[in-house]
Amino acid sequence: MEFTLLRGNQELADAYNNHELSYTMNGGSPDLREEIAKLYGPNINAENILVFPGAQVALQTAAIALTNGHTHSIVFNPAYQSTQEAPVHAGSQVTKIALKAVNNWQIDPRGIRENTRYLVINEPHNPAGTLMSPVLQMQLKTLAEKHGIYILSDEVYRFLEHDESDRLPAMADLYQKGISAVTISKPWGGCGITIGWLAFRDLSI
Repeated sequence: MEFTLLRGNQELADAYNNHELSYTMNGGSPDLREEIAKLYGPNINAENILVFPGAQVALQTAAIALTNGHTHSIVFNPAYQSTQEAPVHAGSQVTKIALKAVNNWQIDPRGIRENTRYLVINEPHNPAGTLMSPVLQMQLKTLAEKHGIYILSDEVYRFLEHDESDRLPAMADLYQKGISAVTISKPWGGCGITIGWLAFRDLSI
């Protein structure tokens, strides 16, 4: 079946008609990874992107890759449930820290142990819709660098800020051990496409 456009972008129609429909490479097709990498800074290329069938699998994969029964993880509550439960399912020791409305749901990263390896945040925050301050984001990065902790940032609602000037840097851009988890479903309205990804700089993960 050929897809044609009566008017509009013929290049898009040609890409649809000529795109191979066989199984793609693990981690996503090169052309998709290249396009996703354009959302990030110069340290993120196609090789720094892993594509998944939605962000749920991405969150689980990251937790399994970085944690085990000997490691400790820190998560925050309330938050999207999978960000909290993925390290639990991976067998990690997990500390859940409560966020409070009185301080605008800002995180207070405490409870770091000698074996803390993984910290999961949700920015912009789901369900509160609040944003971490840039100062707090830098403090978090500095703290994680000091202790060698990976930060996974669920950034599913990034690009939906009411004011673009409030947008925080992607964690994958900000921090060498930062991981950005994203899905096409929210900012781009592509829920049925079920494409999610992880962006990260550390290729040793």
